[in-house]
Amino acid sequence: MSIGASLQNLFQGKREKALGVSERLMLQYSAKGDEASLAALFDLHNNKLFYFLKVLSDSTVAEDICQRTWIKVIENSHLFKSGDNFQAWLFTIGRRTLIDELRKSAKLEYNNDAVESFSSGELTKHAQSTIEEDVAKGLEKDVFKACIQQLPYKQKEALSLQLEGFGLREIAAICGAEKETVKTRIRYAKDSLKTMLEKL
Repeated sequence: MSIGASLQNLFQGKREKALGVSERLMLQYSAKGDEASLAALFDLHNNKLFYFLKVLSDSTVAEDICQRTWIKVIENSHLFKSGDNFQAWLFTIGRRTLIDELRKSAKLEYNNDAVESFSSGELTKHAQSTIEEDVAKGLEKDVFKACIQQLPYKQKEALSLQLEGFGLREIAAICGAEKETVKTRIRYAKDSLKTMLEKL
């Protein structure tokens, strides 16, 4: 084996180790049609996807969009590339499918947020009083979910993705928005939730 081939194998091995479990499963499914890999992906991600879609719509629509999203994952598996984040890719497909459905049924509350520029100090200050802390203090999930449902669509979407564990860059990519815009939407959402929860 040549030195070049040895180095290529070494770097290939390191790159594969850097990939997450979901990414490896998706690459296996894409390359070999391995249904066990697809089933494992479904088990790992479907509940999170459903919850995200349910926050943005309702249970019936979320269930339908989940199914359609997984069909699109199957149909477009060849588009998934090494180095992609599977969960972000999945949520992007789900989000776009939901938006298409809501547009068809004219249910999309497309709220143009007034995007202002805020200093990172202001954003940090608001981030410190997180909604998760309020939930941890004993607010019932139903009350919290009801408050989230009252938020404008784009704020609800950004906050839901953050609660699912996505970083600002990933949320921006999923939503097709700038990172600062996402920060602003999350801040507005948290401010609105804080106001709603204080009234309770």
